[in-house]
Order: sequence, then structure tokens, then C-alpha cells
Amino acid sequence: MSETNDPNVEEGGEKRNFRRVLEDRATDAEARAEAAENKLLNLERTEAFRKAGINPGDSRQAYFVKGYEGDYDPEAIRTAALEAGFIDAGNPESSMEQQWYPTEPEQTQTLRGELDASQRVAAAGLQGQPVAPGDLNDRLRSASSVAELKALWQSEGGSINVQG
Repeated sequence: MSETNDPNVEEGGEKRNFRRVLEDRATDAEARAEAAENKLLNLERTEAFRKAGINPGDSRQAYFVKGYEGDYDPEAIRTAALEAGFIDAGNPESSMEQQWYPTEPEQTQTLRGELDASQRVAAAGLQGQPVAPGDLNDRLRSASSVAELKALWQSEGGSINVQG
């Protein structure tokens, strides 16, 4: 059998139906476009709820999100949520913050405590005395040779790592 290099012939020797191929591609493209459009609408809807002070991830407020059928303007959503009692009428933003983070995980509290301690140490270090005593700085400046400088530095606990 002889093989042909004709792009219109499939491996089985039959000619491809370009119309069917193009129809399949069009159907696939339409399905992908519809999925992308649905995803975009869902993201816009979620963003509108967040701007209105509703947390779609909160299990209590998820009922409101699922049941809401009004306009997706943040003010309209906020008004409906206030009427239904899902957000605080006095301060919707503070209510949203409380609902986003009702309790901090124990690990977050530990890390926050360590960060606060590190910041206190850094602040105390800025107001304290220099780490190297003043006389060491004077002795380093007065060294007359490189060997003397290295010896002085090593005698104070410094290390010299010169590769060469």
C-alpha cells in the first residue's frame, strides 16, 4: 500500500468531512463560550453580594444569596438583606467583618502573638544601646594592618569567610 501525504485523507483512507469537523468545532466553541459567560455572571453576582456586605461563604448568609431574586445592584441587595435581618442596620460593614472572621484559628493567634513580640523586641532595640561597644569600633578603626583587623574581629567573636 502506498501512503499519501494528502491532508484531506485520514489514516483509514477515507476523506474527512470538513463540514462535520467545522460543526464540531463550532459546537465546542459555543459550549466553552456559554460556560465562560456563566462563570463571569456568577463572579459578578458574588462580587455584588460582597459589595453589599453579604459574605456568600457564610453558611447563614448563603441562604439569602441562594434565595435572592432581585436586582444585582449592591444597594438593592443591601436593602433586601437589611429587611431580612442578615446584616446589622447600624453598620453593615462591621457586621460583615464579624461574619467573615467569627473566630481566629489558634495558629493565627499564636503567629500574631509571635509577630507582636518580635515587633516589641525590634522597637526596644532601636531605642537601646548599640550592639558593638564603642571601644570596639575605635579599635577596629585604629587597626594598622589587615592581619591585625582580622585578629581583632575574631577575638570579639566575629567570623571571616573569605573564599579565594
